[in-house]
Amino acid sequence: MRLCFTLLLLQNVNLLVDKALQSMEDEAERIYKDERALLLDDEAASTRDAMYEQAEFIERELEHMTEQIKSVIQAVNANQAGELEATDGMTPLDVVVRILNNQLSSLMWIDEKAEEFSSQIQKLASQGSSADRELVGQKYWLS
Repeated sequence: MRLCFTLLLLQNVNLLVDKALQSMEDEAERIYKDERALLLDDEAASTRDAMYEQAEFIERELEHMTEQIKSVIQAVNANQAGELEATDGMTPLDVVVRILNNQLSSLMWIDEKAEEFSSQIQKLASQGSSADRELVGQKYWLS
């Protein structure tokens, strides 16, 4: 009789421990999900800010190149009107070549930056996918 009573007592204690453990696991999973979402938001915000700063830099560079192209166009226009003396040694063909070289270098630079953005976007997309898979894996592990 005493053995049965002890066995029942142990079963009840075991059930209470299981319930407490399940409650702790559920709370840990909830905290993990909350913190993971905040962490992903912080990473996304940080990445977004860095990309925004890079976009501002590109915009400044494009404005600078625009000003250079404007000055070259003004020089060509002045040369065609006979207002520019040939003291600098540039022929109209030289000016056109200079414009085309500036445009080519600008396009190459823009292409390079576009490739950088594309690779960063792909990297972020793959990180997001792996983070989602990791979160799903953690969910099944905690269950």
